[in-house]
Amino acid sequence: MYFVITTFGCKVNQYESSGLSELLRENGFTPAPSPGSAALHIINSCTVTENSDRKVRRLIKRVRKENPGAAVVLCGCFPKAFPEKARAAGADIVIAGTPTAARLPVSAQGERTRAFLKIQDGCDRGCAYCVIPKARGAPVSRALPDITAEAETLAACGHKEIVLTGINLSAYAADGGAGLTEAVGAVCAVPGLKRVRLSSLEPDLITKADITRLAGLKKLCPHFHLSLQSGSDAVLRRMNRRYDTAYYDEVVFWLREAFPGCSLTTDIIAGFPGETRAEFDETLAFAEKTGFAKIHAFAYSRREGTLAASMPGQVPGEVKRERLVLLRALADRLRGEFFARQTGGEREVLVEKTADGFSEGRAPDYTPVKVRGEFGRNEIVRVRITGVEGGFCLGEADENRERRGAYDV
Repeated sequence: MYFVITTFGCKVNQYESSGLSELLRENGFTPAPSPGSAALHIINSCTVTENSDRKVRRLIKRVRKENPGAAVVLCGCFPKAFPEKARAAGADIVIAGTPTAARLPVSAQGERTRAFLKIQDGCDRGCAYCVIPKARGAPVSRALPDITAEAETLAACGHKEIVLTGINLSAYAADGGAGLTEAVGAVCAVPGLKRVRLSSLEPDLITKADITRLAGLKKLCPHFHLSLQSGSDAVLRRMNRRYDTAYYDEVVFWLREAFPGCSLTTDIIAGFPGETRAEFDETLAFAEKTGFAKIHAFAYSRREGTLAASMPGQVPGEVKRERLVLLRALADRLRGEFFARQTGGEREVLVEKTADGFSEGRAPDYTPVKVRGEFGRNEIVRVRITGVEGGFCLGEADENRERRGAYDV
């Protein structure tokens, strides 16, 4: 039987869809050559915003229209957080959560250059805008031996880079007292791996001691996605975030001190309930001062079941949109300035794809680089950054050394 899986949302969902795909293969199912040929269409959903739910409902309707004979299964965060709404979405089968084994059958990631490794799930932070604790439950962490074994298998499959991920990665805490730094160290110690990357981090769960230990791990990529959400202390308090801008500033200083030239990326919400123009301007100023390499900018989305949904001072939609335009304009400018600073420097690029005489990949700091020349996928190539074009830094490969195998990091 042919199947197809459509995945919405975060890296954790992508990881779990890979596991589900492998389990289906092990039980006699075959990936469909096209969505229209699938007898089974599985939708692994996200429910961060109401728009996420709308996308799921629209997809179910489209599958019904274009492939009426397919059985539609809805799983993931949407049915876990809002079971009644999910049941009304029109799927044949609705499953709360994702029916995957605790450990991903890692051969499912064989086509990826970077492999995801989920080491943590769940969150109990209680941020006022977030419904994810309702969808994912309390924090749980995988045991270090299990993590190491999976990383070893990924390396044996040929992956040179692993991305450690979780719903709240910073909250990793395994039995025996192991924390995130121990988990990162264990993966970095796996032979054959060249890079280890972290997904999103919560600033108040990071200490200077943690950063010092991480700086001793040569395989750790110098890219840190440090969640901000707002640059106004008043808004952060209303959001029930557990830090202020002063502490965030300290973490940024520690990271840049320990990882010179590292890239910092973040998430920012525009138009949270009660946000004044002065508070929004504080956010713009803080983002400018920090100099983020990339900002994921969102307008606040009112979410049923969260504290923020019933807060007074809901910001009108047109105001949220105006602020989002300003925030994204700043984000674009900061990203352009970050790219410009790379010119003249050397980077080691992990090639992801090649076409039309160019290769594309990522530097350790997650800068997207387009390199002249067609190199092998999953090859690490040393390049000199010569300029910027669109969403890429441009690079010229070092032709004075052998291209293959010479640039392992």
